[in-house]
Amino acid sequence: MILRFDQTKLDKDYLAVRPYKVTAIEANFSELIVNKPWGNEYLVYRNSEVEVWNLFIKQSEATSMHCHPNKKTALVVLDGKARLSSLNESIELLPMSAAILDPGVFHSTQAVSPGGVRILEFETPPMKHDIIRLEDRYGRANKGYEGLKEMETAADLARFSVTEVNITKNFGGKNICIKTLKNGEDSAEINREKIGLAVILGGRIVSRQGDVVYGPVDILEREGLGELDKAVLADLCLLTIKRVSPAR
Repeated sequence: MILRFDQTKLDKDYLAVRPYKVTAIEANFSELIVNKPWGNEYLVYRNSEVEVWNLFIKQSEATSMHCHPNKKTALVVLDGKARLSSLNESIELLPMSAAILDPGVFHSTQAVSPGGVRILEFETPPMKHDIIRLEDRYGRANKGYEGLKEMETAADLARFSVTEVNITKNFGGKNICIKTLKNGEDSAEINREKIGLAVILGGRIVSRQGDVVYGPVDILEREGLGELDKAVLADLCLLTIKRVSPAR
């Protein structure tokens, strides 16, 4: 299940009266973990178009009701159950469920399951400071992103560098792999792998008429991957997510 949240008039009204402060963040996130009152997050992958973050939210805790004025965001639940709320609705997400949020959509994510929830967050363009907190149970409303005192070195966490291609790593009980395609090559192989979801990290999938169909942080389900064989691909980078097969 992939949900789509478009910016509403209510989002625009709240955004118009909230101050937007750009806070410079001098940090090498590739070696850090950021501690939050609701859990933690750390950078998994970054290129010129997209950042991927691994979020852990403790049971019953929740992120602030916030928005990213300039970033498009996608969330994929890896393990546990989450409740994703916008200003207009609230929806429960199970493992392998996903949501795509346009820039300026206020949202909050709460962990529902006893063991908390593990989520991959995709953002484009990479702008960690791009945040406005509308409401926050931890007293961070109208404050910017966390500072260095909330960060600590954690170089041993599972991450991907831009050169690590076709290497599979386990996140939240799911097999994650980053793949690159050039002009449609290997698309049939990806279809044969029976992956659950694929998130675009770079490039575009374009129709033969020249229209952009999918771009960064857009998500393809298993059924949608068949479109790779029917479209013209402009040097595509994908993050694929696949359930771990049970041991025999």
